[in-house]
Amino acid sequence: MSEILRNMARRKLRTALTIIGIVIGILALTVMGSMSEYFNSLIDNAINLLGTNIVVSPKSNDFESILTTNDERRVRRIAGVKDVIPIANDTLEEFSGVSFGVPDIVYGVPVEFSGTLFPSVSLAQGRWLQRGDEYETVVGSQLAKKRKLELGSVIRYHDRDLTVVGIMNPTQTTPDSIAMVNLDTVRRLLQAPDLIAAMYVIPENPALVDTIAQNIRDNVDNVQVFTPQEAAAQAQQALAVFNVILVGGAVLAVFVGGLAVINTMIMSVNERRHEIGLKKAVGAPDGEIVREYLFEAAVIGFIGGVVGLLLGWGLATLLNAVTAQALGGSSIFNVTPRLMVIAIAFAMLLGMLAGLYPAWNAARLDPVKALRVDS
Repeated sequence: MSEILRNMARRKLRTALTIIGIVIGILALTVMGSMSEYFNSLIDNAINLLGTNIVVSPKSNDFESILTTNDERRVRRIAGVKDVIPIANDTLEEFSGVSFGVPDIVYGVPVEFSGTLFPSVSLAQGRWLQRGDEYETVVGSQLAKKRKLELGSVIRYHDRDLTVVGIMNPTQTTPDSIAMVNLDTVRRLLQAPDLIAAMYVIPENPALVDTIAQNIRDNVDNVQVFTPQEAAAQAQQALAVFNVILVGGAVLAVFVGGLAVINTMIMSVNERRHEIGLKKAVGAPDGEIVREYLFEAAVIGFIGGVVGLLLGWGLATLLNAVTAQALGGSSIFNVTPRLMVIAIAFAMLLGMLAGLYPAWNAARLDPVKALRVDS
């Protein structure tokens, strides 16, 4: 190891420039990859959020399309349906200006289902909605953080004060930005007694989710139906395209750094021909020469990877701080342990691949010719 570091120190500027090439690539990979990790975690959390519930929504995605209590009754009559949870939603306040974050949403829910609507969500403080609650609300963690809400705080909705009685734990999904309110209260304030924006259908037997979903499609008009698996597959398909575009540019930057490693290692072999010739003359096998140069390339990749990861982590943290207000406090750059391992391993692997050709050339040098050239 000491010999490798000594060889790298012979041409400090060239070695530093090579490492910088790797650093820039890994920095880009870390920042872009951290955004990809964030969206991957959103998908995983969303899948857990649904549990085994089937989601029924209007067939058209425009803002004017809604379901009604008649649709709810039709769904309830489907064989295998245990219960139906109707949802009415609205923005907490009217849109004003441009916002890049998730809007604050009022979720109208039957109070008896407030604690079971999202099976994986628990309370950090307070209680769920109860019978008799009219202008009480349970809020998501992000909404509470954004508006500095505590138990007993008041938020305004349609000229009414809603008192916070519960605060949910973070989920990194939609519930983080909602205010859960009695469904009847939301309908009354919106003057829409039959309003249903979506329905969560609870199956009697989770194993028959696909069959129940198909029966709903066949018997209820103008609705679209998603099982948890279908919703996850659709989201993952869209995310896969996003990941390819997002990470592809960063990987390209890393390969540019790899070209710098190739150039450095080729020049290193040319400068050390006499040294290589001496080693081979005293019996050093080709494999040992190859390993030496590959290890040197891996060390360059490792140093560049570590520095690039640390700089990328710092930049991701800075970007989270800068964009937090515009995104309602959300952090969209998530540097995970998995991403750290990938970044370092990729940098080392790239360094070794880039050093493979120069290492092979070094091993194939004729010791007699190598010694004659430098003598």
